[in-house]
Amino acid sequence: MTDIVSVLNLINYGFVLIFGIIVSFYFAGIQWEDNKCLFILTTVIFALFQALFYVLLGENVLYKCYPVLIHIPLILIIRYICHQNIYISFIAVMSAYLMCTPRKWFGTLAKYIFPEIPIISDVVTIVITIPLLIVVIKYISPYIIKLKEESKNIISMFFLLPLTYYILEYALTVYTNLLYTGKAVIIEFMDSFIVILYFFLSIVTLSMSNKKNTAERENIILSAAAAQAEKEISQLTDYQKQAAIYRHDLRHHMNFIQSCLAGNNTQQALEYINEINNNLDNTRITRYCSNEAINLILSSYINKAHDADISTQISVTATDFSSYRITDLCSLLANALENAINSCIKQHDNAAPKDNKRLITIKLFEKNNKICINIAIHTLRNPDSATRFL
Repeated sequence: MTDIVSVLNLINYGFVLIFGIIVSFYFAGIQWEDNKCLFILTTVIFALFQALFYVLLGENVLYKCYPVLIHIPLILIIRYICHQNIYISFIAVMSAYLMCTPRKWFGTLAKYIFPEIPIISDVVTIVITIPLLIVVIKYISPYIIKLKEESKNIISMFFLLPLTYYILEYALTVYTNLLYTGKAVIIEFMDSFIVILYFFLSIVTLSMSNKKNTAERENIILSAAAAQAEKEISQLTDYQKQAAIYRHDLRHHMNFIQSCLAGNNTQQALEYINEINNNLDNTRITRYCSNEAINLILSSYINKAHDADISTQISVTATDFSSYRITDLCSLLANALENAINSCIKQHDNAAPKDNKRLITIKLFEKNNKICINIAIHTLRNPDSATRFL
């Protein structure tokens, strides 16, 4: 029976070595399909060193020398031969060591249930290796691999966790047996460590989540501001094109008017001048507000409303916009005006001809040191009711 126990113990060491090497490589993003020689050579060389230490120095020394004999060389292989980040190399090997814990626990559980069978612990540990390896490779490693794409803060956090567990495990179970003594100071230390770790992770996670949410909000605002800037540029471009056309045609207008006056066709000349004035009025940016950016937004969308045969009433009494980012106000105002115009157009499409009268009221005013924006649409069918957009 002693020989069987020794053989199974040796086989178990071989299985845990294979398990640790494969999991470490997969956690570092090194796949079997593309690195078969690396997997095989690393396993064979490490197995020879492990067997040599086992025979010459015994199991106890081998167990205590595992960090120097296996773990550190494996980290160096992943770092310098596979050219992975040093943090990823450490995380891969130490996380693989973490995954050896549930593997060992199954054997301990079997020994607890069947204490009369001396070999049950090694047998169960060996048997559970392959299923656990498949689960780790298929379901866990794809997420660990994604650490390469994360920031240094997240990588450092994932580096700290397995490192802390690694140090505690070797300090309390390998180099000493303090964890198995059952003393209150050790048990309370582990409880305290879990509590401290929980709050540390909570603080770090919430801080990172808050920064991410802030960045997302700023990105949304910047995207809206960029979209609005494009609309403003497009509107200004249209005005510039129209002005260029009038400048180009000015000589022709003057020649035509001169011809009318020379032919004593005063009425025709006046009608032509009025027509030109009306066309120029259509390109004019009306002054609604002292702020240029907000005034441009109002002028642009009010012109769009008039083009859609929608009446408007504008009241801007607010004058102090210094406490706000103009890009945010412009984006907010533009979206609300666009929604109001689109809603009026839809009501126009669904209404009877007699109900086609539509009105948009726009009010910008100050109240309690804040800017208030009130935009509503009214219809002839029910002028006292309004659909509010802001």
